[in-house]
Parts: sequence; C-alpha cells; structure tokens
Amino acid sequence: MQTHTARPSLERSEESSHASPQGHLEGSPRVNQLRALQGGLDRSPRVQGLSRLGASLNHGAPSAAPPIQRMEWRKQGPGVLPEDTGHVGPAPDPLLIPPTLVEHDIWDDATNNVYDGATGFLKYNHQEPQMEDLRVPEALRQEFDVLNKSPNVSSKNAIKSYHLKLNKFSTQLTEWFSTQDPVSSASDGTEVAVKRLRARIGAIKSRSVLHDQAPIPKIESDRALLALGGASRRLYDPVTAAALGGSGTQDIETIDSSVSDAPTGVTTVDTHEMAPVGTGLDWWASAAMGLRGVAGSAGRGQLLHLPVGTGQVPIGVKEPSKSVPQGEFIVLGHNAPIVHDANPNQQGMRTPSSAAPEHKVSYPAFLTRLTDTQRVHGTDDAVLAQAMLKMVKSPSEDPEGVPPAFLPLLRELLVTWMVAEPARDRSVIFNSVLSLQEIANGSKGFGHMLTDDGLHPMTGGGTAKAGRTAETYEEKLLSGKPAGKASKVEERQKQQLKRLATDGDLSSPLEQVLQDHGIGGQRLRYVPDDTV
Repeated sequence: MQTHTARPSLERSEESSHASPQGHLEGSPRVNQLRALQGGLDRSPRVQGLSRLGASLNHGAPSAAPPIQRMEWRKQGPGVLPEDTGHVGPAPDPLLIPPTLVEHDIWDDATNNVYDGATGFLKYNHQEPQMEDLRVPEALRQEFDVLNKSPNVSSKNAIKSYHLKLNKFSTQLTEWFSTQDPVSSASDGTEVAVKRLRARIGAIKSRSVLHDQAPIPKIESDRALLALGGASRRLYDPVTAAALGGSGTQDIETIDSSVSDAPTGVTTVDTHEMAPVGTGLDWWASAAMGLRGVAGSAGRGQLLHLPVGTGQVPIGVKEPSKSVPQGEFIVLGHNAPIVHDANPNQQGMRTPSSAAPEHKVSYPAFLTRLTDTQRVHGTDDAVLAQAMLKMVKSPSEDPEGVPPAFLPLLRELLVTWMVAEPARDRSVIFNSVLSLQEIANGSKGFGHMLTDDGLHPMTGGGTAKAGRTAETYEEKLLSGKPAGKASKVEERQKQQLKRLATDGDLSSPLEQVLQDHGIGGQRLRYVPDDTV
C-alpha cells in the first residue's frame, strides 16, 4: 500500500493557478505568501509527525515528497466527504479508502483509524494486507484482530483498560521478535511486518476516540436538540452581534390596556438603527444576537429599526424585569401606530387594538393579511416563500417578481422568524429557513406554519419562555448532561428534522442549511433519529 504523499510543488502551484478565479501569476506576492504558509505547515511538528506515522503504516512507500495536511472523511453514499466543509482540494485516492467503511463511518487518513460516526468511538484500524504480515505468527495476528475490532472506549477507564491490553500485546510482539535472527528478519520482511504492527498500535493509542463529545441521548427530542445545538454553535460562535447606530429618543403615547386604549401620558424611549454584521444567514444571526443583547441590558424601552431591503422594520424592546429577566421584544408593523402599554402583562411597546388590520403583527394577523393580499394579487405561497429565501440570502435587496403590496408583510414575517424568535431560542433560525423551504417546494403552506400551535415551533402561547428553556437544554446535552422534559417547541423542532432528515440523520437538514449559506466548519455530527 502506498502512502498518500503530496504532488511535486510545481504541479501544485500550476493547479492552484488554474483553480484561482483570478489566476495568480507566478512569483506574485500572494503566491509567495501561500508558499510560505505551505512551507510552515509542512515543517510543523503535527504534519511531520503524521507523515512519519503514515510512513510507518505504509513501510516502503516513497518518502521524498513533502508531507501534506491530513484529514478526516465521512462515508456518504458511494464515496467519502471531507469533515472540514471548507476543503476544496481533491478527494483521496480511492485505493486508499478502507473498503469496509459503512454509511456515516469517519476515516482518519493520517492514522487509518475508522470511527463510528454517531459515537466517535474507534471501530478499527485499517491496513491493506501485505505479504510480509504473514511473517508474524498467526496466534499474534489473531490476537491483534480481536483487539482491533470495535473495542470498548466509551469512558476514560475503558480506554485505559484497552490501552493496557494493547501494551501487553506489544510486549508479547517484542518478546517474540527478540527471538528472531536480525539478519534474516531484515531480509525476509519480518522486521517490516513488526514495524507495521507497532505503528498500528501507536495509531490506535494516539486517538482511540475521534472527538470528546457528548453521548447520543436515548430520548428522541433530546437527539434533535443535540443536533440543533451543534448547528447553532457552528453558526453563532463566529458571529458578531449587530451594532446600534443612529441613536436618539422618541416620545410615544402611554396607555394601560388593562383599563382601555385611551392615552394616559407620554413615555420617552431610546431609538436606534440596527447594523448587523455579515451577509446572508450570518447577517440574520447577527441581528438576533444584537436584539438579545439590547433586550438583556436595556435600562428603559427601546425602539429599534432593522433595515430589510428598502424597508425598515421596527422592533419594540421592553427592559428586563422580574417577570422577564432577559427583557422582551415585539416586531411591529411598517408605519404602524405605536404606544407604550403600562399593563405589566403586555410587552411594553405595542400596536393598539384600535389599529387597522394591516398594522397588526402576530401569527394569526400575518395569516389574515397574507390571505387578503393573495386574494387581490394571486401570488401563491410557494412563490412568496421562494422570495423570502432570496431575502434571507440577500437581506439588503427586495426580491424580484413579487408585487410590492407583499413586501412589508414578508419583511415583518422574516424579522419575526429570523430575528425575534432566534433571539429567544437561537436554533429556531434553522427551523425558520427549513419552514420556508417546505413552503417553497409546495409540501407545506403558510397555513400549516402560522396557525396557533402550527408547524413552526414558536407558534401558540407560551413559546417565548419555552424557547428560551429549550436553548439551555441544548447546551446541557452538548455537555453530556440530561435535559428537562420537552415542551411543544422541542417536539415541533424534532418533528421537522425527522420530516426532512436524509438517511435518518437529524443533522442532515441543518448541514444543508449551513452549506447553502456558505457557513463552513466541521461537518455536523451524525445524530441518528433512532437510538444507537
């Protein structure tokens, strides 16, 4: 078996020149910088150590070529996919891929270790058999085969016990090899076989578990939360919360809706324009985290304006209190009348009940306004959802092909689904995109999503509090701790992932959303919809 070595540097530079959109010129500063970085990588202890390990596993392979960066690959369909979703290089040589991989297995091409995709536990170390291997006694080879088959590495104690067994076997191998004639061993392949076997033991001990990760929960809704938590970390960890600009103040009428909508005075609120960072899904995530930050730290009411396309969507923020320690917020309508409600059971700023229907913002109101506008303009749900998906990717642009009468409604619904709800439960941003995809492909309609207790996880009473709790459960599960009883929010999130999962992998719809929006990083963990 040959080692997977780098191609000559000239060939690599020619290939990179063709791969670059601009076609970097030979000797340009950018090319020189990339070569310096490659040289530093090739000289790093990690890469050189992996190169030596690879050479040991594949004794006799050419060693003149410089080492290359090693990777992990996931078995999917007829081939393998890189675990690093940002990898744009070639796939591995098919002759090097272990033929015994099964769906979702992960292969580390530096060590030839193969891991269970769900648990991350070692399944075996792969090695193509060589004639020299037969020089090792059959009893020792059979003993190693037993040690190399799905060992128990489910805990630190189990790993320690397994490594002790490997050490004992290594001692036996050394004792046997010490009885062999050194000259004959060097010439007949015995020395090579022993080196290969020792290298495999070293590879196994160096990484008996792929990653330090939480166990797969037995409860189905918890598995969905585990998948959502992993996707949320990949999306939100690098995100910068939206900044605030255009600061000022505004006086708005005060009412007490527990009595009536009649004005009782004036309340001064702070006003800001939100400035999310990034593009596409990053932009919406930035807006959600910015809103969360403002709500949690506001000293008094805040009226925010989020630019979406050519419009501005207002968001009213209520400062934290004993009943809402993280603050609260509400998406308001374009040009809608806004009052400050002194009723403690309301969300601070709101649209008065006397407002016209086109100014009301709630899920039932969205559905009523949508139906009324469709009755006039005849645009179906799928077309509108497709337009909203374009707005997700390009939030600064109005979508083409949609009658202007729909735009305020689409902006307000997007800000509700992509900003306000994720500010309460950040993983809901994925459910919102997936809901739009289901509507866009015609399998569902807005009526399925927006009715009270509809398919969207945040419809119906009590979902704001339940969503905030669900996010804390995600973090617990990612840390290997048990979560609490699932609410209707988690149940709906689970049902949607189950509807859309590929090959029973609850992470697959989330991975698709991330990749569609150019969010790179480590491929999401395989989370089966059945217990493992």
